This record gives sequence, structure tokens and C-alpha cells, in this order.
Amino acid sequence: MEATGAPEVMALGEALIVMDPVERGPLRHVSGFRKRVGGAELNVAVALARLGHRVGWAGSLGDDEFGREVLGFLRAEGVDVSGVVLDAGAPTGLYFKEWRAGGLRAHYYRAGSAASRMEPGRVDEELLLSGRVLHLTGITPALSGGCEELVRRLVEEAERRGVLLSFDANVRWRLFGGRDPREVIGPLLPRVGLLFLSDEEAELLLGGSDPETVERARGRLGAGVVVVHSASGAFAAGREGVARREGYRVEAVDTVGAGDAFVAGFLSGFLRGWGTGECLELANACGACAVAVPGDAASMPAAEEAFALLRGHRGRER
Repeated sequence: MEATGAPEVMALGEALIVMDPVERGPLRHVSGFRKRVGGAELNVAVALARLGHRVGWAGSLGDDEFGREVLGFLRAEGVDVSGVVLDAGAPTGLYFKEWRAGGLRAHYYRAGSAASRMEPGRVDEELLLSGRVLHLTGITPALSGGCEELVRRLVEEAERRGVLLSFDANVRWRLFGGRDPREVIGPLLPRVGLLFLSDEEAELLLGGSDPETVERARGRLGAGVVVVHSASGAFAAGREGVARREGYRVEAVDTVGAGDAFVAGFLSGFLRGWGTGECLELANACGACAVAVPGDAASMPAAEEAFALLRGHRGRER
């Protein structure tokens, strides 16, 4: 299904070129890399487009070959890129994956990137606030003071205009430097309609990752729905109580992007008017599909793949 018309969801963030090693081991011994496209918010946008939704991604890219590669990739996926800004004075960010005995390491080269130069007035805020949902993450305000100011302004305007704010904490400690992520992300949470957290992020931002603690924190903050997810499953705390769903057992090839696919799956169910439990089921299916395929944005599931897994899981439960 190809979605047409104005975007239902707008996402803002940093797109990155991903250098995926062709073999495991220290980067100094790797003989080659596969070049891919990634970025948390971009991954969500691509997944939503593949799931049949109208979605746009906005951000600042370098006016360089990597920036043009990102634009071409998004256009091919059917993502609206009319809000993208090309910055001739800064590069598109990139990162290298490194597979070691302890697992995946990510080495980022994003300091001074075009995305880090975003600030109010340098992106189309009207476009970003024109959809039914605005999706942001905790990565963007950590990039720079200007990015933090932009995110804060968008969050306030989304609340004022009645645009649902979807927010994935996505805490990246190295990006925050010496700052406490709670001081940057915490003030935004009361305005969030859909909040996505890992177990560790729930511990950090809410004081616990169990359903009871999360539900109490949600009520205290006044947030809409808080979703906590892990490899084993997920639960969502909202005004109607807590819904829980187990994850899917699949062979994991590359876990990068699994959380983004999960978020997109939940948003897809929400946009379809599904109940919270059904949204969690689709979210878990999308996350499982993503870990079974290497790559970042490339691993985002197609609708037929995610729904086939979902139907198979429901069939086994009957």
C-alpha cells in the first residue's frame, strides 16, 4: 500500500551514514565496509512508510554526497523530505560499527555536523507541526544548545496546537557530555502523549522499570501512555491501566534499529485506532523483524513481513 497526501506523522532528527564492517574485530583490522543510511528518527519514518503511512522526515543534512544519498534513500522509501535543509557549511554525520567479543560498539563522527547546527528558524516548524503526530527523540536536544532550544519550542507548540507528541528517550550518554540527561529530557515529559523507554531509561527517568513504578510516575507527570520495552517484551501504562505483551523469539543478526522499528510499530497501531495491547503486539513484531536483518534503516520491516509474523503469533495463541 502506498500512502499519499499530507503526512500523518512528522519526525525531526539527525540522519547518519552508517559504515557497517564486512567482518568482526577491531576497526584497524577490518578490510572493508558496507555503506548504509541510519538515524533513530529516520528509521522510524522509514518503518512507518513501509507500514503504509504518510510520513515526513525533517532535519539538516550536509550539502554533500552523503546528504544526497540520504535524500535519495528517503525519497525511494516514499518519505516526504520537503522539510529537509541542506547546509553547505557543515557535513552529514556518520558512524562506524565495530563488532567485538563484547558485542557492538558504535563510533560516531557527528561533532559539528549539519544536524548539530539546527535551531529555531532553521527548519520548517510549521511543517513539523502540521501532522497528527510529531515524533522526536532525546538524541536531538543532546546535539547542541540550538537543537535543545528547537526541541523545547516544538514540544511546547505541539502541546498548544493539540499535536500528539511521540518521544523516544534514546539516551546517548556520550552526546550529553557532562550534562545530566534528566535535566534536558525531564522537563519535556509532562507534555508527551506517547513516551518510549528502555528498561534502563525508565530507571533513569522514572525511578524504576516495573509496571507499578512506571504507572505511578506516569500519573505524577501527567504523560499520556508510557511504553517500556526490552528484548523479552513490553508493557504500556496509560489512563486505562497497564497492558503487557511478550516479545517474539527470532535469531538476532543486528540489534541496531530494533527499538526504532518497535516505536514505528506502536505508532502504526495507534494511527489505525487499535487498542494498546494490539499496538504492543505490532510493535514487538516490527522489532523482531528488524533484528533478523542487518543494517539500520534497511532493516525496517515491510508491512507484509510484520503482519505475517503478527498473524502467525496470534494463530499459535489460539
